[in-house]
Amino acid sequence: MPGNPGETRRTLRLRSSNEMSLYCWKSHKNHRVKNLNEPILKKSRCRCYGVNPISIAYLALFVVGSRVRKLCFQLVGFALALLLGGCAAVAPTTDAKLPSTTKASTTTNKPDRPEPTEPATVSTAVDTVAEPQTEEADAKPFDAPRAQDFWLEVAEARRFTDCDYDPAIGAWAKRLTAHPDTFTTELARIQPFLDYVWRQARELDLPSEVAFLPLVESNYRQVYGSYGSPGGWWQLMPLTAKHYSLSVSRERDERIDPIKSTRVALQLIQDNLERFEHDLMLAIFAYNAGGLRVQRLLEAKSKLPGEIEHVSELGLSSTTENHLHRLIAWGCVLAEPDRYGVQLPLPLREDERLTAQKLKAGMPLDAVAAVLGTRSGEWRKQHPLLSKKMHVNAAAEALLPKQFDLQLLALGDLSRFHQPEPKPHQASRKTGIFASRIVNSRQTPSRFTVRNGDNLWTIARRFNMRVAEILALNPGIKRNTVLKLGQVLRLH
Repeated sequence: MPGNPGETRRTLRLRSSNEMSLYCWKSHKNHRVKNLNEPILKKSRCRCYGVNPISIAYLALFVVGSRVRKLCFQLVGFALALLLGGCAAVAPTTDAKLPSTTKASTTTNKPDRPEPTEPATVSTAVDTVAEPQTEEADAKPFDAPRAQDFWLEVAEARRFTDCDYDPAIGAWAKRLTAHPDTFTTELARIQPFLDYVWRQARELDLPSEVAFLPLVESNYRQVYGSYGSPGGWWQLMPLTAKHYSLSVSRERDERIDPIKSTRVALQLIQDNLERFEHDLMLAIFAYNAGGLRVQRLLEAKSKLPGEIEHVSELGLSSTTENHLHRLIAWGCVLAEPDRYGVQLPLPLREDERLTAQKLKAGMPLDAVAAVLGTRSGEWRKQHPLLSKKMHVNAAAEALLPKQFDLQLLALGDLSRFHQPEPKPHQASRKTGIFASRIVNSRQTPSRFTVRNGDNLWTIARRFNMRVAEILALNPGIKRNTVLKLGQVLRLH
């Protein structure tokens, strides 16, 4: 469409997909631009007419770009905000200068206004009422003082109170507290069991170092042992456990029973104290290295119990010496947490303290887990003889909170927790030392005749047994023995 006679055409060049520059040259005054909001293609034409000053400003903003436009808009908005704010600040002064309409109106409004003293009285009243509430709120949590009493009680019951007795004690204390957050978290996990062992030791008039022994031995974890290695919290040797009437067999290892093993360990420490005239250092040495060995070293050094002033005088191994140093270091850290830069965990509530309680036969363990809630995982780890089953086969003891019976009654009917017993191939292997899977005697023959391609491993796998069990039942066979066709093996 042709334009006016005095117009001049210029080319539009597209710099990018979102921004373009417009080159127009005006030939007459009062030019104006048409269709600025329409998309302009590359090499398209634009008609420039007479432009007024407002159009020139708009074109300048369009050419500069979106960022500058945004900045300009912000500046304009800021100016408007300042202008409006100034108006608002001036408004109260203008209102104050305005005279009241009538005296009657002012007199009628006076009673509706609050007295200047009333807000002060209200605030003081609120403060006086709130203070007793805060005191009651601070008085309700009794955990902090009870925690302090517990740790103080443990610290005061120590026999070894000199933390500078040997440089190795300080080194072990720093090593234990190298990661303060981890230390506090782990001690919170251990605290229920430490509290239980300490209460048992206190009844026997034993020092608190006795409760630190599982910290040194196993960190209060149930360690599975074998025929020649220690096991359980207290790391009892098989012969020592059997001497104190603990069952140690393939089917059942009572060293991983927290209640029975604690009774045996405390009895062993009592016997050591009586043997060495209540010398706690020698009793702990005997616990770690054996009483007979300590007795022989005393005789070789011509020493009597009570005459040993330093660990190195007996000539024991570095393992036994470090055992005592770690034990003393634990007591030093629990007695002086600020010295080592750690924080002791919050205390146990009275209902969280563990006691030895009997579980009825047939009780589903899922019901126990439901009562314990978040603590059920740790409880199962500490009771491996029970946790691998669905139900309690016979009356058994377990460490449970004091109010467990009441919480169990609150669950109501326990029939929803009953589940079928596991099949033989689903039973766990960790119920004792080399404990085999539960084998149904009806499915396993008493004797088996070797066939073509059989070996000890395939036979054991076929009848859900272990090679060690087959070798124990057949004394004339060894692991490297080549079986013959027709050879008869005894299976149970």
